[in-house]
Amino acid sequence: MKAAAPRASGILFHGGTLLDARRAASARPAGGRRGEGEALLVRDGTIEAVGSLARLRRLAGRGVASYDLEGGALVPGFVDAHIHLLSWFRSMRDPAFGPEQTPESLETLVRARERSARPGEWITVRGWVPRAWPANLLVRETIDGIVPDRPLVLYAADGHSVWANGRALEACGIGTHTRDPEGGVIARDARGEPTGHLIEEAANLVRPHVPRRDDPKDEWRGAVAAARRLGITSAHDFDRSAEGRRAAQELDRDGSLGLRLLLSVPVAVLDAAEAMGLAHGFGSDRLRLGPVKIFADGTLGSSTALLEAPYEGSDRDGIAVTSPATLRAATLRAARAGLSVAIHAIGDRAVRHALDAIEATLAAGHRFPAPPRVEHVQLAREEDFPRFARLGAVASVQPIHLVTDRDIARRLWGARTARSYAWRSLQRAKATLYFGSDAPFDAPGPIAGLRAAVLRRDPDRDDAPFHPEQRLRLAAALRAHCEAPHAAARWGTRLGRLEPGWGADVVALSHDLRRIEPEAWSEVRVRGCWVAGSNRLQKKG
Repeated sequence: MKAAAPRASGILFHGGTLLDARRAASARPAGGRRGEGEALLVRDGTIEAVGSLARLRRLAGRGVASYDLEGGALVPGFVDAHIHLLSWFRSMRDPAFGPEQTPESLETLVRARERSARPGEWITVRGWVPRAWPANLLVRETIDGIVPDRPLVLYAADGHSVWANGRALEACGIGTHTRDPEGGVIARDARGEPTGHLIEEAANLVRPHVPRRDDPKDEWRGAVAAARRLGITSAHDFDRSAEGRRAAQELDRDGSLGLRLLLSVPVAVLDAAEAMGLAHGFGSDRLRLGPVKIFADGTLGSSTALLEAPYEGSDRDGIAVTSPATLRAATLRAARAGLSVAIHAIGDRAVRHALDAIEATLAAGHRFPAPPRVEHVQLAREEDFPRFARLGAVASVQPIHLVTDRDIARRLWGARTARSYAWRSLQRAKATLYFGSDAPFDAPGPIAGLRAAVLRRDPDRDDAPFHPEQRLRLAAALRAHCEAPHAAARWGTRLGRLEPGWGADVVALSHDLRRIEPEAWSEVRVRGCWVAGSNRLQKKG
């Protein structure tokens, strides 16, 4: 008789509480004891059982590792549903502006970067805020005076414009006769010469030319390790780099990618994807092809978000980076090709255009292979809230944007802020929410995102909540950060709940979020992070 094969080793989590959206919705208020004493057994990358520690110890048998949560909590792995992973990792190595936006502070940053730069290397600086610079300073000569002999590029804090010196413009072939790209503006002086300020799609005339400093595979390894230290087990990545995508595929083939990654498709390559028959979800259990990314407008910080009415004290109403007609055509083509869409729309008119494009595609008899998404949704019309659920469209939002942008929103949108960052209104209208960070254009970190969604203010500032009627409960926030976004990829295993049969993408936290006030969530630390039961990129500590 053939001997039975030994059971695979696994992990037994105990000594804390289990916390997912379902448990958060049913748990007693902070201080209650419901759920304490539970344990969870993982085997073969799947949650095998949940129950009492004694029963699970008997079930586990020998060869199963034990992990003591030490009074903390086990939660499903966090999904960052909108991030630029390689750009985020690279941004951590670039000098960045602080609150002071002056030529003197810029020169200090550049000189510090020059000291570590290789000969001829491009100098890049992040966190530049265009609106903080007077028109007479926002010219090529300002930065040519700091670095005249090598390319210098300043990336705007919101990622939607760059400021390049003369050497960088020359290297990119940008001159007097260079035409504005569709959806972008090359700022010019009275003679028609580029000033170096490149807005929206014009910024992409520079970005691809900036040389990479390191091997993209090493950058991916660094980015994944940093993400997992934050408890991120899955990411929807919106970087456009073809080189970066190839590197991610190589790591996936080697079995060393380290998290689940959904890669968006830039609309600029939709023709190629369509011709090759690359459908949504193509890939492996770690790396899959995602939605087509289309820009409907710009950003709040640059006053290029597209509005129904002009910005306060202005006659400007933003920029349609993609015209409504082109947006509808691209959305229809994506659905025909077996791809879903993720439409960047921050202003209320842009959100309307995005929903119109999705509705036109459905009306034409086409269906999306995964829920179509509207990214950011920072301002929307009341009548558009119920359209999300009716169309099956997702509101993919970044709660941390409220913390960083609320003062700008008050100044530029005025009374319209009553319908900005309107997550509770969307939830009440039965819309599905995905949570992300948009790093590096805002700080990543799921705990900070949860706190922003629940508090709608910055605890480090003594201010009132920003339209507190739009606050979410913890259960809804956990669903948006841990469970709902997995529908975008359909990984082949159920993810986002701590239930038997669900995938073991889990994170150990130092505290149970229900037991401490949200103001104190900044104290919560990620103690361990497992993807399909593996924590090889991070150990407890």
